[in-house]
Amino acid sequence: MGDSAPRRRVLCAAPAFNEGERIARVVREAPRDWVDEVLVVDDGSTDGTAGFAREAGAVVIGHGRNRGVGAAIRTAIGHARENGFAVIVITSGGGKTPGRQIPSLVKPILDGEADFVQGSRYLAGGRLEGAPWHRRLGTWGYSLLFSLFLGRRVTDASSGFRAFRLSILDGPRFRLDQPWLDSYELEPYLLFQAVRSGVRYREAPVSIIYPPKADGLPYTKMRPFTGWWRIFRPVVYLRLGLKR
Repeated sequence: MGDSAPRRRVLCAAPAFNEGERIARVVREAPRDWVDEVLVVDDGSTDGTAGFAREAGAVVIGHGRNRGVGAAIRTAIGHARENGFAVIVITSGGGKTPGRQIPSLVKPILDGEADFVQGSRYLAGGRLEGAPWHRRLGTWGYSLLFSLFLGRRVTDASSGFRAFRLSILDGPRFRLDQPWLDSYELEPYLLFQAVRSGVRYREAPVSIIYPPKADGLPYTKMRPFTGWWRIFRPVVYLRLGLKR
């Protein structure tokens, strides 16, 4: 650890499903003066993702089948808590969230100023690059609806780039072991409950860069309609008290 980053236990976790060589770049870009370990949760990939991650220096935990990004994040959280980490950073296994930005998420937590830091492409200083127009419109509209249901402005609710103190999960609002959170639902559930529970929450400007089509992999694995409902239903369920 460098002088600017005092000793602590920070885990950088990347859920990954068929990310190929992209995952190696994600692992290598994580700043090791801010991150103690990089974990890749290989969610049933069939394209050698796990091998690329190990060669790049990551610890890899594999799911025997594709269980969903929520299940992968849950596995990462379990690993973090079992191994004494205090803070976890969730980053994109597809490389949309360059690792050089991790300090801007982690530093407020280490400085005792925040417990949960959400990366936002829509704050001043943030950037969204390479996304199609309908994706831009969708992420903006989702954040607006999320904020209305929550009762507090969240500028980028669909951003999966975040860091938080693991101890917040001891609060009564967090029930991450529910099976309905295995897919895309866990991320908005986590954000909604964090803000609603009153933890010290803040946003940090980040760049989210969608990969070029030239690399042969899709910019997102979310399916229209079914995927959109999966990210929105936690907001509806929690607001109406249908789920906890």
